[in-house]
Amino acid sequence: MPEIIFLTIPQETVNDESVRILSWQVASGSKVEKDQQLCEVETSKAVMDIEAPEAGVVVYSAQAGEEVPVGSTICQIVPEGMAIAAQSVPAVAQSAAASQPNSKPALKSEIPPDVEPKLAEGNLQPARLTPLAAKLAAEFGFAKESFARGSLVRRDDVLGRAGKLPPAPAAKAVAAKAADPALVENAPVVGVAVEWVDLPRRKIFEAKVLGQGQARTVQSQVTSSVRAPRLRARLERLGLTSIGLSALVIFEAARLLRKYPEFNAVHDRGRMGTYGEVNVGWAIDSGTTDGGQGLMVPVIPKADEKTAQEIVEIMQRYIDGYVEGKLGTGDFLGGTFTVSDLSGDGISHFHPLISQGQAGILGVGGELDGAGNETLYLTLAFDHQLAEGRKAAQFVRELAGRLEAHAALEPAPVQVAPEGEPYCALCQRDVAALRAIRGMLVKTEIPAGFVCSVCLAELS
Repeated sequence: MPEIIFLTIPQETVNDESVRILSWQVASGSKVEKDQQLCEVETSKAVMDIEAPEAGVVVYSAQAGEEVPVGSTICQIVPEGMAIAAQSVPAVAQSAAASQPNSKPALKSEIPPDVEPKLAEGNLQPARLTPLAAKLAAEFGFAKESFARGSLVRRDDVLGRAGKLPPAPAAKAVAAKAADPALVENAPVVGVAVEWVDLPRRKIFEAKVLGQGQARTVQSQVTSSVRAPRLRARLERLGLTSIGLSALVIFEAARLLRKYPEFNAVHDRGRMGTYGEVNVGWAIDSGTTDGGQGLMVPVIPKADEKTAQEIVEIMQRYIDGYVEGKLGTGDFLGGTFTVSDLSGDGISHFHPLISQGQAGILGVGGELDGAGNETLYLTLAFDHQLAEGRKAAQFVRELAGRLEAHAALEPAPVQVAPEGEPYCALCQRDVAALRAIRGMLVKTEIPAGFVCSVCLAELS
């Protein structure tokens, strides 16, 4: 006999305790087909679709705009021909009507005639207990069958039933409120009108993660310059597209993190936890691509085991998903280190913020001189509880050296004076100027062209 399906919010990410229902795509009481989209829910990472696992009649348990706990029931899928409870069907499905302007609200009288409003208790599935709730229930001698059928039983439900749920101390409540940036009060300027708008969950979660990262680390930073004027030309020659610089930085930084594990780690109560994988988060936002939905940090898993071309392919897929709004929650999980590249936006230096659960983030800036030559700046923000400034300096200098080595492989164009006379690729002196100081030109391969004896002497 077909059974009622209780559709719940899946545990997509351990960072979420609840999600927000953005919109229902069908009216409560409507017939739906298998795999038909039912609603959109917003997690802290992305917007995801909830689809019908089987055909039947959908009955809401929550409305659009409502915050629902992860693991709780949002609707029921009732097999056709089976009765449903009248109270299960809202009188007017406002959320569905809002998302479908041409559809009428689902009134109780519009429920299909083969679905009469009556649901027997026996049609409900047994209560579901979380692992901790099940353990506590066994300790207190509560049988699973003693809880209301169709309900989700949590730890506090069992403790409350046993009379063991202590009241939350006022100090703890205040601390919990202070730890959540969304709950911290910040009075606006007096005498100026304010128009309020709710931030998306993504932005609230971002503030929470970065705020906790700041609170739980002793953040310091070091910066090193990269003088590699032909690096982008090298990347273009290798076919690494417009994101080649970020890909190359991630490629080299990920491999370097094997040598410097203290930056691919987490500090916890006097201990250093070194991650077994190098999973690099890549910060992207609408400032670097057309479209998009603000700052997001998808993760390149095991970046230290991938080639630069493989990293480019993953990043290009993330860009496409970002622009189309199709990045899934799984794309953001497991990051152990982060790279944020603002060099293409004309930013030379900035202060990157360490994310919760990490010990380092690399910021990449850049600037052009009058001749169009680019200098990059690598800024490593790190947790001083795990490493010192000298170790961080060694990391960025070694990374800078690797990037400069890539640039050195790109031959510079042979420079010739307007009159057809060769000149020094470094100091720009031509033959006449060198003759006056008893200098001479020497043909070189790196840089390609000529270098004068004066510059050679300075380099030796």
